Amino acid sequence: MNKNLDTLEIKLFKFNHSVDYLPYYKTYNIEYTQDESIFDILNKINSYESFSYESFEKCNVKINNYFFSADILVSDVVNKVGNELQVEPISLYRVTNDLIIDTKDYDEKIELFDSFLTKEEKNTYREKYKLEYYSSLSMIINKEYIGDHCLLIANDILEKNAIHEKAILDIITNKDTGILYHTSLKARLFQNKYDVESVYEKLLSKIKTYKNLQNSVRKKSDINEDIEITQYFKGFNIALYNKEGCLFRKVISKSRATYLHLDSRRYDLAFNSSLVNKEFSLKIAGEVLLEAKDKNADFLIVKDEADLAIFDAKQRKIETIINREIKLPVITQKEFEMLLLGEKDTSKIGLDKHKVKVEFI
Repeated sequence: MNKNLDTLEIKLFKFNHSVDYLPYYKTYNIEYTQDESIFDILNKINSYESFSYESFEKCNVKINNYFFSADILVSDVVNKVGNELQVEPISLYRVTNDLIIDTKDYDEKIELFDSFLTKEEKNTYREKYKLEYYSSLSMIINKEYIGDHCLLIANDILEKNAIHEKAILDIITNKDTGILYHTSLKARLFQNKYDVESVYEKLLSKIKTYKNLQNSVRKKSDINEDIEITQYFKGFNIALYNKEGCLFRKVISKSRATYLHLDSRRYDLAFNSSLVNKEFSLKIAGEVLLEAKDKNADFLIVKDEADLAIFDAKQRKIETIINREIKLPVITQKEFEMLLLGEKDTSKIGLDKHKVKVEFI
């Protein structure tokens, strides 16, 4: 008998569109060993109570807001997110039965490249990039987006035969569905197996009208964990929007405030999309602001001025788009640090320039 057993608490998504009115979750306590995969865990649950999921080669899942191929080791997942796992299909919008989804939209978009692919290649692509397609936030905000699988397919075609470049680039630059709606997968995929972000940048570099957009990576912000705090925020609920926010979360906790965990904290705003759609980034920002508001945040901290220009300066526009009043103060990490150091002059901090009044000073 293997004595090296650990335990998972699994909340498993359940829904049969033919029977159920609403989805629900069932909880299971499952023992596992270090050499078992997520697929092995699904098999164990199925042996207790049958449910629907794909075969090993096709099975992808969403766990605690990360997207995984089910062949991943359970121990790797636990090291990333802990041993309480919420297991869901990779698209809640396309679910048909438990973890199985309708992939008609994925398949239809492959047909955009019909004249460039053999039958065998199309069959390969019908499975190869599903995780990359459905893990994209863009697919939730703009369901017409061609999808990151199309970017990967486009790149594959051009690497084999550059003579098709003009025709391929025409496909992926459609102003309503094209490449500029891409949002980063770095904080969503557990493993960025096909390096989607590099492919995105590579394709942008080939498009003359987009060349000034290709350097979209922003510098990491400096975080001083050892800041000497003189002004505390005990009693405040503070939300944080920052894809690299683990370190700054410690600063919030050190301020004696309550840190509010946002599932949307890692959403990419797709700044480049503004070239073809002025509202796309605002819709994404609206998702973040609404989550913070609904969790009773007193204010939201964002990374830098670029984020502030969306979340604060355009908050009224965001309210119009999502049809909800927000009125949530937003400050940058730098401004929060100045407050912690005891600065009270709003003009020195820059708070006097904010569109949403910061009233807690």
